Amino acid sequence: MRLPLVLVAIAGVALLLTACRGDEPTATTTYHEAARVETLDTSDGLQLDARHFPATGDRLVILLHMYPADQASWFGFAEELQSRGIDALTFDFRGYGESDGEKDPGMADLDARAALAFARDRGFERVVLVGASMGGTAAIVVAADDTVDGVVALSAPAAMAELDAASVIADVQAPVTLVAADGDLSGAESLRDLAGRADLGDRDVLLLAGRGHGTELLEEPGHETVRAWLLDFLDRVWAR
Repeated sequence: MRLPLVLVAIAGVALLLTACRGDEPTATTTYHEAARVETLDTSDGLQLDARHFPATGDRLVILLHMYPADQASWFGFAEELQSRGIDALTFDFRGYGESDGEKDPGMADLDARAALAFARDRGFERVVLVGASMGGTAAIVVAADDTVDGVVALSAPAAMAELDAASVIADVQAPVTLVAADGDLSGAESLRDLAGRADLGDRDVLLLAGRGHGTELLEEPGHETVRAWLLDFLDRVWAR
């Protein structure tokens, strides 16, 4: 039986190079005291480094990082979810941190599917997948042909490499919510494009002041609004 999942995606720019700022990280992801080290197996034979933040064991949020960050960018929010009794899973996309392979944004959806497989193998029936920027685009693409409870996309590119969220978002059967900053011009443009294609109402679209992108939205001024928005979405989805 296919289990219902939630994809929470954080999304951003129309083109990868303009959507993501900063230099490539050089440090590898290390052990986090609140988490267990896990390994995700992709369908093309790679192993991805992951961290599971255990809580009650009935709800799981999977957090997909943005470029050029790694899974450590999600650790703070993962701990917040854990403190609320919600399990969280972070992982490094292929080529990042200790994960196998070369960096390939066009394969991000394949890596996201490995995280969903982990959730099913562990028996989670209520799962949230949270992605930042490229992770957001991947989450929408996966949700278009997988059974999920919902999708949240923060700063998601409408298209990136081989992934075209714009062409498939209307196929997502689960609730979708999108967030971006108005000063992140490409992110805001993608939000409007995706929201129009999915016919989303005001309750499912948050365009806030600022220039933050991806997980930066959880740290910069206004982050309380974004965190509350995400948590409210999860409450609404899991109450269905």
